[in-house]
Amino acid sequence: MKLRVPLGIMLALLLTACGGKNAPEEPPAPQPTPCPFVYVYAPGNYIIDIAGGAEVVLDPMAQDFSLFCAPADARAALNAEIAAGRLPEGDWRIYRVEGQFDDLAQKSGPNQYMLKRMAPIVDWVTEDI
Repeated sequence: MKLRVPLGIMLALLLTACGGKNAPEEPPAPQPTPCPFVYVYAPGNYIIDIAGGAEVVLDPMAQDFSLFCAPADARAALNAEIAAGRLPEGDWRIYRVEGQFDDLAQKSGPNQYMLKRMAPIVDWVTEDI
């Protein structure tokens, strides 16, 4: 019995020394604000098909499409891509796609999301942005 007390004390001291301080917990990742609509930029010629009543479906396997929660964000990203030379100048439009952001988006970088599945275009943005 005399041996059990010192062993118990030593074990308690070892546990305290090794694990006395808990590692700081990482704060939860911020959740993106919900998007009422999802926007992309794409070639302007799609507008002709949509206006004619045809269904236009964006396919991420054929081309990458960045997703945005606001048309102004899509326009700013488009202008930046053109200015950087990653996209050619030309007729580009901002379109609204069908679906929810959580269902359509996959993270591609910090605050950057790409279309992960096929999505039909619902409408184009006509406002001056």
